[in-house]
Amino acid sequence: MTVIDAYTHALTEDFYETLLDEYDFQGLSGDPSFLWNTDRRLDHMDEFGIDKQVLTLALPPLWRGMDDDTALELTRLANDEIRRLADEHPDRFVAVGTVPRAGDEFLAEFDRCVEDLGMAGVQIFSSIEGEPLDRPKFHGLFERAERHDAPLWMHPQLHEWYEWASEYMEHRLFGWPFDTTLALSRLVFGGVVSEYDFDLLAHHGGGMVPFYGGRIDSFYQTRLDYPENYADTDLPELDQPVTDYFKQFHVDTAVSGSVAAHDCAHSFFGDNVVFGTDYPFGPGRGRAWIEQGLDAVGEMRADDAARDGIRSGNLEALLD
Repeated sequence: MTVIDAYTHALTEDFYETLLDEYDFQGLSGDPSFLWNTDRRLDHMDEFGIDKQVLTLALPPLWRGMDDDTALELTRLANDEIRRLADEHPDRFVAVGTVPRAGDEFLAEFDRCVEDLGMAGVQIFSSIEGEPLDRPKFHGLFERAERHDAPLWMHPQLHEWYEWASEYMEHRLFGWPFDTTLALSRLVFGGVVSEYDFDLLAHHGGGMVPFYGGRIDSFYQTRLDYPENYADTDLPELDQPVTDYFKQFHVDTAVSGSVAAHDCAHSFFGDNVVFGTDYPFGPGRGRAWIEQGLDAVGEMRADDAARDGIRSGNLEALLD
């Protein structure tokens, strides 16, 4: 049975050195070489029977506060480097580009990723400079995804929730899944999923969405039934039950091996769940999350066909 890890992260040493030498990047704490240790990556894949990994650029906070000209230069370099890395092992790696903004030149880079670099899709972020993705100025990302039939990989972005939210890693531990949840909600309630025909793969099991599916439906219905009590709420008129729109998204299983979370995501998203690990992050530089993730797929309440779909079939259908 083929196994594809649909959401992993990478840097190249050349890209990182360029950040340090030419863009005054302050560097990562500790040794960042695990992000470009390809030999160890391949060893871990072979150890656990991972046939392919989808490679996306690491460091989502990199783009925050950066001026557009610098961001565009680095975006082009990053996409060239991820393409180069994938080309070194074309039978093991699938390249996905990154487009962190949505201005005309960034949309042209979206075109280049798909048309010239032959990438499988494009990574975007759950918010852009603190603004939600349903803002009209970001719609070009979804128009391009529809035009190219190119799936979007959506990674959460950091947000300054509270001054103290980073003391115990809450800004990543809980803030990232919450930012994913907000982004998916805005895409539904902001009408983006109704206006454009695109596929989107959300990280970390879709955040809070599968656990709170009933709450989503009931909140929406309550506000329809009693509009006088919710005058400050602007709700769209939807042609389907509200959670049907959320179920159109794809999600990965990067939930750190929790069987309950796998079951929850699969019960909501069904065949739109794909195997993903967040490699090489986590214990053992990603090794533990591969092992735990594979074990969780084997232990979850699903039949063999559903497990095979999660391991590779659902992603292959998405990329077909």
